[in-house]
Amino acid sequence: MALFLALQDKPFIMVEQTEETAEELYKDILFFRAVLNVSRITPHDILFLPGPNGPESCGHRAEVIYNFKEGDSIITSKDALNAKVWPYEEVKDNVLQLKARFEMSRDVLEQKLINLGYKRVSIVVEHGEFSRRGWLFDIFPSTHDSPFRVEFFGDTIDKIRAFDINTQKSVKDAGELTILPASEPLEGADIFSMAGDIDCFFPDSIHPPYAFPVGDPTLREGAIMLSRFSFTTAQGGEAEGVDAGLLSMAGCGILHNERKSIYEFSDAIKKISRENRIIIVVSSTGQAERIKDVLMSAPGGGDVVAPVVEKEEISEYKGSISLTIGELSSGFFLPGLLILTEKEIFGERPAFRSIKKSKVSELLISLDDLAVGDFIVHKDHGIGKFAGLVKQTVEGYEGDLMVLEYSGGDRLYLPLYAIEKIKKYHAEEGVLPKADRLGGKTWQRTKERVKKKIREMAEKLLRLYAEREVSKGF
Repeated sequence: MALFLALQDKPFIMVEQTEETAEELYKDILFFRAVLNVSRITPHDILFLPGPNGPESCGHRAEVIYNFKEGDSIITSKDALNAKVWPYEEVKDNVLQLKARFEMSRDVLEQKLINLGYKRVSIVVEHGEFSRRGWLFDIFPSTHDSPFRVEFFGDTIDKIRAFDINTQKSVKDAGELTILPASEPLEGADIFSMAGDIDCFFPDSIHPPYAFPVGDPTLREGAIMLSRFSFTTAQGGEAEGVDAGLLSMAGCGILHNERKSIYEFSDAIKKISRENRIIIVVSSTGQAERIKDVLMSAPGGGDVVAPVVEKEEISEYKGSISLTIGELSSGFFLPGLLILTEKEIFGERPAFRSIKKSKVSELLISLDDLAVGDFIVHKDHGIGKFAGLVKQTVEGYEGDLMVLEYSGGDRLYLPLYAIEKIKKYHAEEGVLPKADRLGGKTWQRTKERVKKKIREMAEKLLRLYAEREVSKGF
């Protein structure tokens, strides 16, 4: 399925059953076509209380919708389909494109930022905030990792520079800046409606040569669909071949459950490579060396040539066997081409999937750092206890959820893809923290106090820099 989608030359929306399979498909597509413009939309956090999403997630969704109409594709899950998003026309009309030497009234810029959900503050410290001081605007866009300082000369933008929050010093010239919404619309359109007016997307009909691949659809009689089952059975099921053209790996001696020894794998690879090209996808250089050793150290394997080739250069490699480093959920067998992963060679590994950590902080945690009963800090809800993992369906989301306990026995169920919102609580030895109440105001007051101190420190730095600039003139 990933290879099929990677070869499409028109934008598409792919809807998967769960977040896990959506993320898996997204990574598979990028493996086959890294330059493909494809984005991910995830559902909102799963809560038992209402509340707005943060500026970062809101900005990301607006960016995905904007890029979709510009030609990008979308991978999502059924749970994310009803998330409210900015209508494309509103995003297009309100997106701010700031450039040096661009004329714009400062009052107009301020009003546009407010309309996009940005909050005016004295000193910028978080996404979705802006400040205005005379000829200077400090803006922290919802889709950027750092804030920017926009300097005016009259009604003309003179300079745009990224700056560091902690030092308030500029770090690099930007030249231009794109600013997208920082809040969700009160009334928005769902993802499907964003695609309603392009000629390759019809919610209730399918017309060749266009394709509408959906993970769990109900299609009209006579429609042709490449199901996930077809791909699964091709890896060792009863069917020797499927309509997708895939061949079965069963009986070839490749699969881990068919071998008595790992060295039998080398014999199978040599036989298959006589009539097929073989690409082995591994997760690291270490694994590549391990497989090369297996291939070459097996009886009669001394003549096996299996170099590690960069993914972008595989098409130019003329040999029959090669290894490449990348991330692919599983392999497949086509006439003339066999792609293998560690899954086929070594079997499934009962390990947690790696979680991408935020670039903003190195303090964010992984599941390996947590034990049941550990105190954690959630970005939006404060101090609570980690109560383990559960697998269940909550508000339409099916999968593994982190359970966080708060004061009064309240519980927050957090999907694993949102783990970047929490970090492990650290305190002086012997000091136990007090859990916050879910939905209470204590944590918000604590955050406001911290932000106030940060802003006070930033104001002192700005005054100090201003005094130094003045002193240079004497």
